[in-house]
Amino acid sequence: MRIVVLGHPQYFGSHSMNRFAAMVAQGMADRGHEVFLWSPEPMLQRLAIGRASRKWLGYLDQYLLFPLLVRWRLRGDRAGTLVVLADHALAMWLHFLRGYPHAIHSHDFTPLRALAGELPQMELSRAATRVYQRMIRASLGLGRYFIAVSHQTARDLGRFHGGSPFQCSVVYNGLNYPYCPLDAATAVERLRSAGHTAIGTGALLHVGGNDWYKNRRGVLAMYIAYCRMSHQDQPIRPLWMIGAPPTDALRALGAQAEAAGGQVHWLSGLDTGCVHAAYALASVLLFPSQAEGFGWPIIEAMACGTPVLTVDRDPMREVAGGVAQLVPPMDDADVEGWAARCAPTLAAMLEWSAEERAQVVQQSLQHAARFSAEQALDQYERLYQVALRSGVATSHASAST
Repeated sequence: MRIVVLGHPQYFGSHSMNRFAAMVAQGMADRGHEVFLWSPEPMLQRLAIGRASRKWLGYLDQYLLFPLLVRWRLRGDRAGTLVVLADHALAMWLHFLRGYPHAIHSHDFTPLRALAGELPQMELSRAATRVYQRMIRASLGLGRYFIAVSHQTARDLGRFHGGSPFQCSVVYNGLNYPYCPLDAATAVERLRSAGHTAIGTGALLHVGGNDWYKNRRGVLAMYIAYCRMSHQDQPIRPLWMIGAPPTDALRALGAQAEAAGGQVHWLSGLDTGCVHAAYALASVLLFPSQAEGFGWPIIEAMACGTPVLTVDRDPMREVAGGVAQLVPPMDDADVEGWAARCAPTLAAMLEWSAEERAQVVQQSLQHAARFSAEQALDQYERLYQVALRSGVATSHASAST
């Protein structure tokens, strides 16, 4: 096959999406296909004076000049070339790609759900963000062949597509970093070498940013409730919060936890190797997200042999595959009550016998093995071949999720 992978511009810093596009391109090249990886380059943006003009000229590069350049480069053999959009957020380019077989990877519809009022706690405050999401939704209907990262993402696509019949297959993400169990000495040394000295084994762990749906507030509320429980047989475990620096409100919750006998460590700027080490040292990953497209930390932790506590809501429940401990989704109107109901589940996980924990670790490792990059790439290759053969640019196939 001749495959053209289109990705986000490097200059806007979509690092995870850029890594995904590069993984797809390299994986298809390794399988013997002719592959091109194209993404917008700063052209008009180079003329910018000031931050505002840099942003808006970058948009012109991304949404006007680049798709015109792609269409010029693609002139000729339409039937023999498959265009792969690395993210459905790039669907605006489909206006310029009419007539070309294509496949579109769909990752996360959380912003579109917020725009539709489904997540009232998540406010899209910037006018430019709202316009951007409306443009994405208006363009999705031009797509005919999609690959979603979860069944939840596929269901969201079905609600937001709004166009002619389309096809959608689900392929779970493949880990693009070799997460695996690490011995404690290696993991501790890796973190201490990076300047993190207050490190040991057995901590509770959360990985995520300050976005509402990552629910750091809920993590800290659950930890406070856990700290306030009776701890006769074992000391209170510390909590490591990996991600963005905390807001003032989160720091205040951290102070409440410390007043209750806990310890909260904020770990920002860790590279992937250090995150790997933190997973390997942790006793439990706390991941009570309110919404996700997939939920990477669940599988990353399991691949390191770390038990997971997450919420009984898709896609977290779906991705966890019956291996994680589930608690109800957080009630924003009763955060403390929710945390008090969840804390015993966490405490019970920490009281597992060595045999019980070993069984969960083994189940976690077996489940995580299903999420290999090679398996995902094999499935992408098969679906790309189907998309190219069926000529989905003009397909009338019925929707399938």
